Amino acid sequence: MKIAVLSDIHSAAEHFADALEGARSEGFDRLIILGDLFTYGPEPRETLRLTQYAVERDGAILITGNHDVLYRSGAGADAYRAKLPDWIRESVAWTVEQLGGPGAVDALPWHAEWTAERLLVSHANPFGFPDWTYLNGEAAMQQAAEVLQSRGFDWGIFGHVHRFRGYRPADRAGGVYTVGSIGQPRDREDPRGQWAMVTAGPEFSIEQRWIDRSWDSTIRKLRATGLSAPTKERLCQFFQ
Repeated sequence: MKIAVLSDIHSAAEHFADALEGARSEGFDRLIILGDLFTYGPEPRETLRLTQYAVERDGAILITGNHDVLYRSGAGADAYRAKLPDWIRESVAWTVEQLGGPGAVDALPWHAEWTAERLLVSHANPFGFPDWTYLNGEAAMQQAAEVLQSRGFDWGIFGHVHRFRGYRPADRAGGVYTVGSIGQPRDREDPRGQWAMVTAGPEFSIEQRWIDRSWDSTIRKLRATGLSAPTKERLCQFFQ
């Protein structure tokens, strides 16, 4: 089974469209959008439209990320928003306004996780929704591998950390992988957005796919928003 995994879109619709086009050109059996559709970026409405079309056209599996909770009704949005820094709360409020108000994404077919035989896919980790613990470092990856095994899975694919990383236990088959971000990459060695192509079966593989588009348009659009100057600068720093 070929699985295209697109994660952490963060309202970067141009890059999202490129990733969708690349996945469709390459071909897949399943398309998984691994959450965090919004916040940070300047194109929430276009991102929502592309997501809706991917669900309708491709049967995309849409996984709930921590940022998606902020835009859904009855999902703990207020409590989670209160814990965020001011500049992120401002981005969230602006995004809600652009989307037409709270609950604008409720009609999307959200899933907490997706499984196929010995594979589990969720936004952050295998610890259960809504645990948003980051899989940063080998200790966290090892813990995730142990939890996967206890749940009856060999392989786990996650987003959330915005970086492509992998861990394979020395004593058994299987492994834990995090995929990079389409809309807010945090790998300083290569700032391009990215997604991943997974082959799941008797032989498992996961490969990065890069998005060859600059961030110039994203930065221009951010600077043209009504966000405050400090928030604009904070957001643009991710792409410079």
